[in-house]
Amino acid sequence: MVSEQQKDEIIALESIYTNEEFSYNLNNDQYQCSLKIFINLPEGYYLTYKDESNPDEADEKLSIGHLPPLKLYMTLPKDYPDKSAPKFTLYCSWMTPFNLTKLCKMLDKLWDENKPQEIIFTWAAFLQNEILDFCNMNDYLNLSKQYTFYKKNLNGIKSEELNVNKRDQFNNKNYSKASKSKNNRDRKKKSLSKRFDRRGVVDCSFEKNIIEMLSNYNEERACIEFKKNFYTCNICFMDKSGESCIQFKPCLHIFCKDCIAGYLKVRINDGAVQNINCPEEKCTSEISPGQIKELVSPELFLKYDSTLLSATLDTMLDIVYCPRRQCQYPVSKEPNEKMARCPECQYTFCIYCKMVYHGIEPCKVLCAQKEKLVSDYQNATQKMKEQLENRYGKKQLQTLVENTMSENWINSNSRNCPHCNAAIEKSDGCNKMTCGRCNTFFCWTCGTRLNPTMPYFHYQDSKSKCFNKLYQGMIIDDDDDDDDDDDDDDDNDDDDDDLDFPAAYLDYDSDEDDYYDDDDFVIDYDI
Repeated sequence: MVSEQQKDEIIALESIYTNEEFSYNLNNDQYQCSLKIFINLPEGYYLTYKDESNPDEADEKLSIGHLPPLKLYMTLPKDYPDKSAPKFTLYCSWMTPFNLTKLCKMLDKLWDENKPQEIIFTWAAFLQNEILDFCNMNDYLNLSKQYTFYKKNLNGIKSEELNVNKRDQFNNKNYSKASKSKNNRDRKKKSLSKRFDRRGVVDCSFEKNIIEMLSNYNEERACIEFKKNFYTCNICFMDKSGESCIQFKPCLHIFCKDCIAGYLKVRINDGAVQNINCPEEKCTSEISPGQIKELVSPELFLKYDSTLLSATLDTMLDIVYCPRRQCQYPVSKEPNEKMARCPECQYTFCIYCKMVYHGIEPCKVLCAQKEKLVSDYQNATQKMKEQLENRYGKKQLQTLVENTMSENWINSNSRNCPHCNAAIEKSDGCNKMTCGRCNTFFCWTCGTRLNPTMPYFHYQDSKSKCFNKLYQGMIIDDDDDDDDDDDDDDDNDDDDDDLDFPAAYLDYDSDEDDYYDDDDFVIDYDI
């Protein structure tokens, strides 16, 4: 039969602690209780650790705000609290067996000092508020011993895996040595069990990295505590519960999930998926992929993931994409190798021109790429020139540059005949040109084909766009002008005879306008 004192104590503990912290059940008229004790850590608390087997290694630090709770499992005897203390087991994942032994002895001492009073709340208060001072952990928690043991155990497992074949070949003598070593370890364990209180249990496997475990727990617990409070969103300025908010790390800026979801939707649809920073001005904290997955739809997250993967692969120098449109699979290429093979569709291609692999033959240059390639080659550094020569061939590039320069000069300094398309260069003289191949007359200025019988009418017609521009652009030699001036008085008549066209064609005041009345004269050349 359970005593009234025990019932009252259980009721009191239920009212003090949450369902997460305290639970119990009644088995064979005995209360079996479980109490999780969360430690109150001071501001700026941190972990410190190092591998003590490596003396040159420096101490590492990790700031934390939460530690995994101590777990106190108790069975209340029928004569508790009159005579017997609760039977307990204390579990902790971050304490050494030495400190757990000290705590067990301290709980016994508290019972001795307070019996026959109820003791569970006294134990819980001590473990929650005084444990750091009692174990000399006021400012930081030193986990070097646990971390060193983990590293040694990890190295031992690796060594054991490497030597597994050798152990299979041990002879009887080696087997007896191994048995002797095992007996020594068993005796050592028994010796340690006598030194440490068995009621204190280290609730952490030595195969686990305790630093990583505590860091993960700290983040999980901080998230739970965050959801219990209310915050003001820095975008919409609405007060919302932590359940509806998100916090950026490490800046700790807080926004509501609706605002950040809209922000993420815009960024992902725009393809700006790299370095999605906190919306706070000048803040460089980035949102984590896990937070993005929580806030956006599965379809939008899939788009974010694929876009981020593509952007990341684009920055990798040893990755090229399969040029087939239906494939586009990322392909890894070997250094200094021109060939790549798609593992998805088995297409073998040149990594430069993306065409079928052509061996030592230089890449073919498309017409649309010639101008850009020549410009890049002429303005490139020596290293870039070598890379282009390795891809296209030095001789082919030099020939391409020469041909392109020739084509540019021809385009700048010549006109094509409107009849046979021959390139004509103008060295001097008026703008009426004669093709040396087909003897077609054409205008240098506008390219119009001229009437073969009246080629200069194009420059006389006031409706023509080249009206009065026969000598436009002509370079006049000053020396020739001086000579002409000296001979003007003596040779006026001879000058008219030396002209290569009738003076009447340029004499706009001439009375000889009979050619305007020629009904058979039809001009089909000037537009």
